[in-house]
Amino acid sequence: MDSANLITIFTPCYNRAHLLSQLYQSLLEQNTTNFEWLIVDDGSTDDIEEVVANFISENKIPISYYNKPNGGKHTAINYGVQKAKGALFFIVDSDDFLSKEAVKLTTDAWVKIKNNDKIGGIIGLSEFTNGQLVGDTFLEDEWRLSFSDYYLKHHLRGDKSVAFKTSVMKEYPFPEEAGIRFVFEAVVWHEMAKKYDVLALNKVLQYKEYLVEGLSDSSYKLWYIKSLAFSYFQLIANKTYSFSRYPKTYIWSFIHLAINSLLSGTSYFDKLPSFKDKCLYLILFPRGYYSYLKMRKLIVK
Repeated sequence: MDSANLITIFTPCYNRAHLLSQLYQSLLEQNTTNFEWLIVDDGSTDDIEEVVANFISENKIPISYYNKPNGGKHTAINYGVQKAKGALFFIVDSDDFLSKEAVKLTTDAWVKIKNNDKIGGIIGLSEFTNGQLVGDTFLEDEWRLSFSDYYLKHHLRGDKSVAFKTSVMKEYPFPEEAGIRFVFEAVVWHEMAKKYDVLALNKVLQYKEYLVEGLSDSSYKLWYIKSLAFSYFQLIANKTYSFSRYPKTYIWSFIHLAINSLLSGTSYFDKLPSFKDKCLYLILFPRGYYSYLKMRKLIVK
């Protein structure tokens, strides 16, 4: 095993034991074995520990399993980063699985960027199991760009596979707060983008299948709305988006904070870090209140 180029395949899991076999099989089919599979169980109540124990007993790939109290995917990522042995931290959700060349392609790209202090990670394409590409392809292969620019400057769409340097992940942990079960990945990925670019590969690295019970089905649940308010506050407090570079996103962060604060019955106004932020919030509050009036009956507690 080449420890200098070891990749950690990281999977956060919560009550998804029945899905792990597909991902496990895709790891067995990789054309390189220079990786570890790190699973963090975020307080599941199903039989995931038994399922993973069976995988480990087969002794075909290195697997590490940890169990922690339920706190949400973002807390599982923070936990996993501290346990990772690899220099690259490749996040693969429990309902996803890898293409047969995913680890090899990622390793080849890693060798090119590992000594470049200005590149923080690698992003690749994702594809639905029905063969449809998730969003857009990159404008060029091995494109070096800011993760924020991908979405906010070039206006390209779709979730991408992500593998960041473990050292960079340690530099930018997800914020954690009691009662918050979900934090936008943009809170961290776009904060990283202020300092680091990513290398984009026009290759399908993983396959995705969005499930009915997944996060995408939780848009109007109260816990999710509270998490949105927390996430938008973090974006504002960290000054993740500058008005000069991303004016629309900058303005809408305040509007979304107002909407989700009203919907969830929480307030971050007093926590806004500057007088300017407070003034802008008040100026944009009527727009947020308008959306709140339209959405308030749709919240499920």
